[in-house]
Amino acid sequence: MLYIFAGFPRNGLHAGGLQYCIETVEELAVLEHDPVVQYRKTGVYVDATDDMLYPVEVVMSPALERDGITWDWFPEQWAFGNGVTMHKTMASPVYQTVVHGTDLTLDDYLAKNGTTRLADIQLEQQHIQHEGWKSYEARWLPGTCPQERHAVLLTWLITTHRLPDSVYNRIRDLIEVEVELDQADLYVRPDEPGRYLSTFRPFKKEEHVIPQYS
Repeated sequence: MLYIFAGFPRNGLHAGGLQYCIETVEELAVLEHDPVVQYRKTGVYVDATDDMLYPVEVVMSPALERDGITWDWFPEQWAFGNGVTMHKTMASPVYQTVVHGTDLTLDDYLAKNGTTRLADIQLEQQHIQHEGWKSYEARWLPGTCPQERHAVLLTWLITTHRLPDSVYNRIRDLIEVEVELDQADLYVRPDEPGRYLSTFRPFKKEEHVIPQYS
């Protein structure tokens, strides 16, 4: 199962620390660590042979969906790896070039209309309104949604089995809410200060873009 959450853990855990928390300290879940298994947008594959094992199952955090980041937001070639990953990426509107006054690309227009003088054709950039963007844009006052790239912080993890609701909610809180860590002393290693806690990439609220409410 692929689980995708909003932001980086607010308690300072990095990817290795979150894995340690989930599998060892709190024993919440078993993560997928097989290096030949790769989760992609189109399914779960054996990386060495490119054979698909089964369709991908994904759970998006409600916090992401409120920001308009839905499953269709990820490009077709996206790959998710294994275990726990924290990633900073960019959200941006997607455009396609179409013939003015239509929703047709130039190739589709020519296939439909046959031989046409290019001098008689006007092309324009059309914003692709996928469901994720529509949800994001709906949270802004009309005409105020920024049509530009902005940073998005994501934490995703891959488990060997579907998580019970109570476990899922605990992991979501560990990432998206600044909750107390159980047995917090286990994460403090004076000899290795960066073993479980990030000393160089703490969560900063302003890095995760929150749209203005309408």
